Amino acid sequence: MSTTSGVATRAIKALAILTLVVGTIVLCGATVLFVMLSGDVGYDKPVTAAGWLEEIAEAASARSSASAILSITLIVVCVIIAIAAWRRSVDWLAAGLVCGVLLSGSLVLVAWGDDNVDRLTEMAASAIGNTAAILPPGGTTPAPDPLTVTQARDEITRMLHATIEASTRPLRTPEDVPVTVHQTPVSAVPCGEVGSRLTVDLAFRTGDNAASATRILAAWDRAGYLPDRAMQEDIRYSTELPIERMSIRDSTSVDGMLHLRLETACAVEATR
Repeated sequence: MSTTSGVATRAIKALAILTLVVGTIVLCGATVLFVMLSGDVGYDKPVTAAGWLEEIAEAASARSSASAILSITLIVVCVIIAIAAWRRSVDWLAAGLVCGVLLSGSLVLVAWGDDNVDRLTEMAASAIGNTAAILPPGGTTPAPDPLTVTQARDEITRMLHATIEASTRPLRTPEDVPVTVHQTPVSAVPCGEVGSRLTVDLAFRTGDNAASATRILAAWDRAGYLPDRAMQEDIRYSTELPIERMSIRDSTSVDGMLHLRLETACAVEATR
């Protein structure tokens, strides 16, 4: 009974080793053949640049896939060799070495053999020649007209009106002068090469500073400006509207005032 069991074990072992070797031979042959045929266009050569690019991409993909398959199989075989050496199994060690040599040789053929990618590239260059590449026309967005000083001043006036209307009466400056749009000074600061940035710096008190500040910010929001906040200062800004930045700071506990600042984008004089 033990003799029969031993014979069966040896037969299974021999069959497993034979399967490993034959499987490796088939895998190596099929992989190398697949890579060689992937770049063979035969008589059906592409007639467009896109067709040549597709053939080159397929050849490169086949080469990469074959290298990956062979490398993974070689790693598995190396593990088998290591286990066989540890267990001193001469049969498995010999089979592993044979498979390792076959896989290594196939990897060399795939990596450094007939380079189908280079050959296809040369054929494509010869077929297409030096035809100029034509890029698809991009969408041309016309540059927006520059902001004019008149537009900037009109927006300053509009937002001053909105600010005053949103405040609780009466509005007074530190000098106890009534706040009006036309008496509010507007400064111009140079910007860019020929532009000016209009600014307003105004301190004033109202009948209810806290409520006025809240309503002023709401008015700015309705005008299309976006909210932001710095330390003890509420800010509204825009990258599209004439005024770049507006801020209101409530310093009632310090001087009893609201501090307003408006700052436009860089504006230029209108050309006639």
